Amino acid sequence: MKKIIYCLVKIFNKIDEVHADSFLNSGEMYCRALKKFKEIEDNETRGDRYEGLTHWIQPKDAIITLKLEKSIEGVPNEIIIKENDLAAPTVIQSTEYDFHNVYCMYAIAIDDFKFEYSTEEERLALQKEINNKLSKQIEIDNKVSSELGNVAIVITNVKEFIGRVKEYSDENVHHGFVEYFEEKSQTALFAGMNAIFKKRSIYAYQNEYRFVFVPKENLDCRIFSIGNLEDIAYKTTIDELQNSINVTIQ
Repeated sequence: MKKIIYCLVKIFNKIDEVHADSFLNSGEMYCRALKKFKEIEDNETRGDRYEGLTHWIQPKDAIITLKLEKSIEGVPNEIIIKENDLAAPTVIQSTEYDFHNVYCMYAIAIDDFKFEYSTEEERLALQKEINNKLSKQIEIDNKVSSELGNVAIVITNVKEFIGRVKEYSDENVHHGFVEYFEEKSQTALFAGMNAIFKKRSIYAYQNEYRFVFVPKENLDCRIFSIGNLEDIAYKTTIDELQNSINVTIQ
């Protein structure tokens, strides 16, 4: 289902508030290389050792065959690994995108609902059902402020912001929602740039919208500024933002 973005939010810790001000005042964007997110050890909050996944294969879906190019005495030429031999999913990652620079934001978005009704009674029932769903979709998980930070720069004109990012960057830009898969039960294969926009469901509370910059050279990070954002953004806290959001259909 198509999503409608209410706003994009860049989240900062209180100790990094100076960076929040730099983002609001000059549009300063600090973009890490994808491989740097693999290296962050923070109990799977910002860091994710499985960034850039191409294959996530459940044991029930995996048969792995290992063959030796040369015979070794006492070692079978072929070893077959089946479901009962695997204790966890088989994971394959690509290093092709390791130096693509990534900028992560939180998206408050709602489904683009379309519904039909024949009677006033049906209309009221559908209205209640959809408004309940909307309330859940705009609810910000408590882990966002406790784990990611409570200082927020809120982008209110998303289309304009995306346009400025593209205008000021001299590199090819990809952007969109991160999609989450169920890592305990799902077998998933991701081709091409899709690999950068897929993450395990343990990260789903982050509602991530990311910008990916295809680099001209391999750098661990890249910083650029897109100009003052005060005409399309404001500074607040995650708690205050949650209290100010109200999306309903009439």
